Amino acid sequence: MTQLPMEPQAGVVREIISRVAQGQAIPQIIRELEGRGVPAPRGGPRWSRSVVTDIVHNPAYIGKPKVDADERVAWAPLVPEQLFFTAQRALQGPGGSSAGYPAFGLLLCALGPCHGVFASCLQAVS
Repeated sequence: MTQLPMEPQAGVVREIISRVAQGQAIPQIIRELEGRGVPAPRGGPRWSRSVVTDIVHNPAYIGKPKVDADERVAWAPLVPEQLFFTAQRALQGPGGSSAGYPAFGLLLCALGPCHGVFASCLQAVS
């Protein structure tokens, strides 16, 4: 089974990762998403810093399932690996969510609940 991107949610994920990689501030990204009425991953109108950070650290978006995922499932990448890791490095700077611990956020995301939050961006196909 392959997980394929679901638009428009996948487009929002691409936009967030790209904007973070370009060095845009998360509060600015949040204001613009909310200003455009883009629903947050759980459908509400409010975005949070932690949701945006979790998106940037979610390995599913480069086609890598979380550690305990079903091995029979393939993930269609939403963004290139270089862009994904550039965005993570951008968060590691001053005030970044994982400053000083480069792989910590990625590890937490791979093992933690954020995978389920953003699974709505991927659609299962057999």
